[in-house]
Amino acid sequence: MVEGIRRKDNTFVRQQYGQVGKHSVVKICGWTKKMIRCGESCYKHHFYGISTGRCLEMSPILICNQRCKHCWRDHSLFSDQMECVDKPKDIIEGCIAERRRLLIGFKGWSEVDLERLENCLVPKQAAISLTGEPCLYPKLPELVKGFYDFGFESVFLVTNGTVPAMLEKLSGLEKLPTNIYLSVEWWDKESYVDFCKPLEEEQYERILESMDILKELSEQKKTKTVLRITCVNGFNMDHVERFKWIVERMQPDYIECKGYMFVGMSRKRMEKENMPDHVKVKEFASELASLIGYAVKGDQAESRVVLLERK
Repeated sequence: MVEGIRRKDNTFVRQQYGQVGKHSVVKICGWTKKMIRCGESCYKHHFYGISTGRCLEMSPILICNQRCKHCWRDHSLFSDQMECVDKPKDIIEGCIAERRRLLIGFKGWSEVDLERLENCLVPKQAAISLTGEPCLYPKLPELVKGFYDFGFESVFLVTNGTVPAMLEKLSGLEKLPTNIYLSVEWWDKESYVDFCKPLEEEQYERILESMDILKELSEQKKTKTVLRITCVNGFNMDHVERFKWIVERMQPDYIECKGYMFVGMSRKRMEKENMPDHVKVKEFASELASLIGYAVKGDQAESRVVLLERK
């Protein structure tokens, strides 16, 4: 089991995580709750067509090899080793059941549309993105395949890119994740080490290798690749040109410029002034689009996010 998960049970409960097996977690996204309450959809629905209310957000592992300043997670919940590995099938079944348990209380709210709720109780979109670095889970390819075998229509994977060997394994799947995100905030090795606090040597070089793998997967049209740039006031928004080489190397299908949010445990490491408003995020995205020849595809003010698409 992941060291420490049992002694942290109460912490997970307080933060509204649902624990699954020995090392996995599931949580209800705020947008899923909004969909149930009033039918509002998240930006991923508007950008990529996924069903907001039927999205299962999870992580197969509570291990991360970075301690990023802007991360809203509680770093103390991360472990550093696995003594045994749960089967992907058990993780998926457990996540579906635990997600349902976390949502079932909505049935007691008189204003909820019960038909919409029943629809949302059956997930069809998997977001492997909740916490930790999912590419450190050794059975990730089987997990992705398992979601499709369970009838899921789409699978999104978010990675920090430090495990290119796992991306190589994923490339051998008959059906890859629908979207693979590479999340960055930095523009060179010095800024990466300062902001993301890697725990191992050569992680920066591994991210560069991951960019090359994702470029190849995009060229082969095996998946949609997304470069997510977290925009942080006072850190990375004043020199847009710094990101040009990253786009040129990875050549992602899409770029999401998303404002840092002053929430969770990041409030102990960052200042509220580091959170840009949507206007500033749009200005950053528009300048980047002009610089690299991408088109502005859409935006959502509430999430402070702008989508760029490769022409």
